[in-house]
Amino acid sequence: MKLWQKIYLVVLTVAVLFSNIGIYAVFQLTYQKGIDTEQRRSEVDYGILCRSVQEKMQAMERQERLTEEAAADLMAICESDYKKRSLAIKLWKNKKQIYPESGGEIPYAVEEGHARIEISGKKQQKKLIAAGELTGLSDSYLLYIEYPLEELNTTWGQLNRIYIFISLGISVVLTIVLSVFLAFLLRPLKTLTEQVTDIRQGNYESRVQIGGHDELAGLGENINVMAETIADNINRLNEDNRKKEQLVDNLAHEMKSPLTSIYGFAEYLMKGRIDPEEALECYSFIMEESQRMKEMCYALMDLSEMRHKEIEFEKFPADNFVCQMREMTERRQPSLTGQDAVEIAWECKNVLGAELYGNEDLLGMLVWNLVSNAIHACCQRDRENLSSLTGSDVTVYMEKLSDDGHAFFIKVNDRGIGMPEEETLHITEPFYRVDKGRSRERGGNGLGLALCQQIVLLHQGRMVVQSEKGCGTEITVFLWENET
Repeated sequence: MKLWQKIYLVVLTVAVLFSNIGIYAVFQLTYQKGIDTEQRRSEVDYGILCRSVQEKMQAMERQERLTEEAAADLMAICESDYKKRSLAIKLWKNKKQIYPESGGEIPYAVEEGHARIEISGKKQQKKLIAAGELTGLSDSYLLYIEYPLEELNTTWGQLNRIYIFISLGISVVLTIVLSVFLAFLLRPLKTLTEQVTDIRQGNYESRVQIGGHDELAGLGENINVMAETIADNINRLNEDNRKKEQLVDNLAHEMKSPLTSIYGFAEYLMKGRIDPEEALECYSFIMEESQRMKEMCYALMDLSEMRHKEIEFEKFPADNFVCQMREMTERRQPSLTGQDAVEIAWECKNVLGAELYGNEDLLGMLVWNLVSNAIHACCQRDRENLSSLTGSDVTVYMEKLSDDGHAFFIKVNDRGIGMPEEETLHITEPFYRVDKGRSRERGGNGLGLALCQQIVLLHQGRMVVQSEKGCGTEITVFLWENET
């Protein structure tokens, strides 16, 4: 059974039940008031009849004509006077029934000097019963009357018919009104059901439009948020799967070239007859390719370690850090540039006496990777025949921001080959190449910026990349002075 059917049956049953109880209570109260009124009227009628009989019998006793037969005749005359009301009279003398002739016990115990009047019988069969002792007579006489309450019984029959008619009318009206009301009220629930069905079938783009501020509107909002969250999570999972697949593909591609070279030279050395000088050259190529693979493995291990190992953070002087990075760059630069002239400028502001919070070794790796990438980009500039750019220049800029006393930023700007703007969204992915056909002979292994991104995330910082094809690249990293 559906929810709306359950609600419909429960509400209809409760509504019909309580409405009928209310109507029945009103009719019962009306009927009871009728009984009370009839009771008071009967007391008056019985009192009049009783006094009339009593006075006549007293007169007959004074005339010495009061015999059992005379009393019985008097009762017959009275009974005929009330024939329309179907009055039945009984009379006892000294506990002996003298009218009607058939004897019988006194049906009610009556206290001396008091009358007993009551209404009894089932509904629509109510009758008045009254009994009382006649006073002022030498003998003990007990008068008993009984007659049906026709008007009261008729009234109850009419009330009963009206009750049935009203009950049926209310039930029909409630059935129609409740079905319309529930259809209108539960219409949003149908919309929510359709939305959940769409989500179950994989359609996460549709949204529920429910007006108002009730619980169903709130549920619709939550379903929309849930659908959006599920869609985001699925997109994120798909993107993660894409990156994993791309990582495997790129790793296989990166390893294919050096492994092919190593195997080729090793096979040549083993099968060919070569002189020592040529063999030395082969060994040199094998060493270079092995070194590339070793560096790539170390970089992958660094990435894995940063993702899974807890890193220690501490405060250290910012100015000392800058000096160490300048010395390391000057020492390593010749091995990167070769015959190319690349000028590196360092510009620092508000770093004297300031401190950085983080892992000094990782931040050093971050700056060196950014600088070495900038140097590579400048070295490749001449190969792109970009004659509009004169000279090679890399600028490393570090500043403690004055408007926020805890914020640092490091910016590395180069005037190298640059890249299209859409490529900046992917350059932090492992092994990603802007130029898919370019070899790594003068570049790195494609993991430098991935390491940089991971280091920045570990320090809860932010890295922004801006680049333009043929004009250079600018990478800005925001860091913090302390743990707050």
